[in-house]
Amino acid sequence: MNSINQAKFQYQSIEDILKDIKDVKIQGATNVAIATFEGIKLYLQNTGSELDSDIFEKAMSVGNKLAFARPNEPLAQNGLKYINYFFKVKYRSPKESQEIKQVLINLCDEYLNIIKSSKVSLVEKNLDMFKDIRNVFTHCHSSAAEKLITEISKGKEGFKVVCTETRPLFQGRITASNLLEKGLDTTMIADSAAETYIIGKAGFPIEAVFVGADEITVHGDFVNKVGSWGISLAAYYASIPVYVVTPLLKVNPESAYSAVQIEIREANELWPDAPHDLKLFNPAFDFVNRQFVTGYLTEFGLIKPEDVIKTLRENYEWVF
Repeated sequence: MNSINQAKFQYQSIEDILKDIKDVKIQGATNVAIATFEGIKLYLQNTGSELDSDIFEKAMSVGNKLAFARPNEPLAQNGLKYINYFFKVKYRSPKESQEIKQVLINLCDEYLNIIKSSKVSLVEKNLDMFKDIRNVFTHCHSSAAEKLITEISKGKEGFKVVCTETRPLFQGRITASNLLEKGLDTTMIADSAAETYIIGKAGFPIEAVFVGADEITVHGDFVNKVGSWGISLAAYYASIPVYVVTPLLKVNPESAYSAVQIEIREANELWPDAPHDLKLFNPAFDFVNRQFVTGYLTEFGLIKPEDVIKTLRENYEWVF
């Protein structure tokens, strides 16, 4: 499963959702967030009408199980903070279990709508910056980056985009297929060709790199699909701007106090029938230094890495 339609959520059990998150059948930060909050709603809808004084704690336990099933998922994890905060502040901690259920369902929907509207705002706030851009590069699959690239391309003759295949799960094929469906001139390359392409040794000259993010630190660094560090370094070397296209809700406030944990995935993703004694190492993400980032393209416009924490506090104080 590469994407989840919120309006047609098909799961019938929390354990199935959890398994698909852990098995990376549910891919991408937005899809994990949707699965988390639709999962909470599923739990609440299946509890029946009996009174339960612990229903808030039980629902949040379900949310924690799903949001923390894999590391590097602050979009889902911050949503739990949203629910906890506004349950107490906006709804003043209702006591009756039926009212609690409805309030929690409302808060799940509110947060999912915030994610959805942030992606719309992200495009609207940043589109005018790229009127003269015609040759762009992207890595892996980011629905936000894909949407922005599509909007940038409109009305431009000769607009081209190059994307990576993104091994071992080939998320780049999702990007390539979606861009082709929208009529964009799209080229896909092997991951190992990315740096060569960016520095101008192959193909057409790149004017800007657009990538998504799974996680942002309070210091302005970011975590994205493995390969992002090399791509960002090559772009930095070649004086090509690197824009991280993402809602600011992906900032992990805990990164102020502890190192970011990078998810290491199963070796059989790389080679299911590998020779018996072969050692395999399969990190899912790269930690990319803020020095390589030209700016974050967010629902609040372009934000410089050094302004991430300030902007977060101004707009999403509840995450703290």
